[in-house]
Formats: sequence, structure tokens, C-alpha cells
Amino acid sequence: MFKKILSLLLFLIMVANCDYSPVYLKGENSKLNINIIKIDGDSEINEIIVKEINQIANNNYSKKIDIKINTNFVRTILARNTKGTPTDFELKAISNFKVTHSDKEQNFAIEEKFNYKKMSNSYKQNNYEKTIKKNIASSITRKLILRLTIAE
Repeated sequence: MFKKILSLLLFLIMVANCDYSPVYLKGENSKLNINIIKIDGDSEINEIIVKEINQIANNNYSKKIDIKINTNFVRTILARNTKGTPTDFELKAISNFKVTHSDKEQNFAIEEKFNYKKMSNSYKQNNYEKTIKKNIASSITRKLILRLTIAE
């Protein structure tokens, strides 16, 4: 019994001394000076993308990256029941980026999609769709930052 308590205590002390900090904490460690020039398409997704980019961007870094964003968002019916009522949906966002960095221009698209079943309560379903949309936008931003970091 004493050995179990001692080993548990030792484990907790070791874990408590681990220091966790995010890699891109408000742009302090980032080497990305991102300037968003133009934004088109779905305003909700673009707003989240811009907000997350601004949190990561480091305006003190000398190399500037210019980005143009165009996002399309589509909600598609995948399946219907025998009465013709939709039962399954797909939310899909495609963000096209035009990145200019060091006199080089690069175009690429990032696509995210999510399938789900219809809920009985329309209020809960609308909130669920908004949450999914936010998660899709965050995922697109993470993929964009990863791509920009690799290209750096």
C-alpha cells in the first residue's frame, strides 16, 4: 500500500513539473507576417479564419505574406426518408487561397466536409451546424498555417 502511494505521489510530482505552452502563442514564436488583402465568400468562415490568423501573425517579422481568401460553403442533402424528408446532410467548405510571398505567387485550396444526421429539434440542429462551421473554419486555418510554415 505504501509503495502504491509513494509511486503515485512521485508520478504526480513529475507530471506537475512538465511545462506546456502552445507553439504559436499570439505570434511570439511565429515567423509569419501575414497581411490579408482580400476576403470573398462565406463571411462566418472567413471571420473565424481572419481572427485566428491575426492571433498567430507576428507583425514584427520582416518577410511579409499577402493572402487573398475566397471561401464557399455548401449544405447538401445526402439522404431522404420514404416521405421525402431529408435525414442526412453534408456541410462542405472550400477555401481558395492566393498567397504572395517573396515575389512568388501560389494558389491552393483547402477543403473540409462533415456529414451528420438530422436532429428532431431544429434549434439544436442550427446550433450544431454553427459549431460544425466554426470547427471547419478552425481546421482550414490550421492547415493554412501549416502550409505557410512549411513554405517558409
